[in-house]
Amino acid sequence: MTMRTSSRTVTFVRPFTLSGIDGPQPPGTYTVETDEEPLDGSSPPVYRRIATMIRLAGRPGSGELVQVITVDPDELAAALLRDGTAPPAPVAKPLASAGAAEARPGEAPKQPAPRPLDRLLDGWRYWAATNPRAPPWIVAIVAGIVFAAFVVAW
Repeated sequence: MTMRTSSRTVTFVRPFTLSGIDGPQPPGTYTVETDEEPLDGSSPPVYRRIATMIRLAGRPGSGELVQVITVDPDELAAALLRDGTAPPAPVAKPLASAGAAEARPGEAPKQPAPRPLDRLLDGWRYWAATNPRAPPWIVAIVAGIVFAAFVVAW
């Protein structure tokens, strides 16, 4: 079964702790890797997270250069929020309309439905990102069709 691994860096400005890690870690930039496997029979491909790991400096005196520790992604996100380095979550603003009911405490405000064009563009961006070799072929095919239409119309 194929698996994909994505890598990103996170930066802590203060010491942090996570379960599974011995003691607090110093501030700095760390590499976080996420392993995912595709779900069978899905189109477009859908991936399920298998593991999230963080690379730490080796323990002093152990001869290790790097430690790779499996972490809970939610715990890592919470640690980044506590540190103040995580990007802020988008704040949903309620729609201002006459007679609109206010959101109840603890309930997320209703989001407007996405417009069809936005959904189409989001789908295209997703497809283009997951099929990096296909867009040049699509451009060539569309250009050929447009050229043929001009020749026929002439």
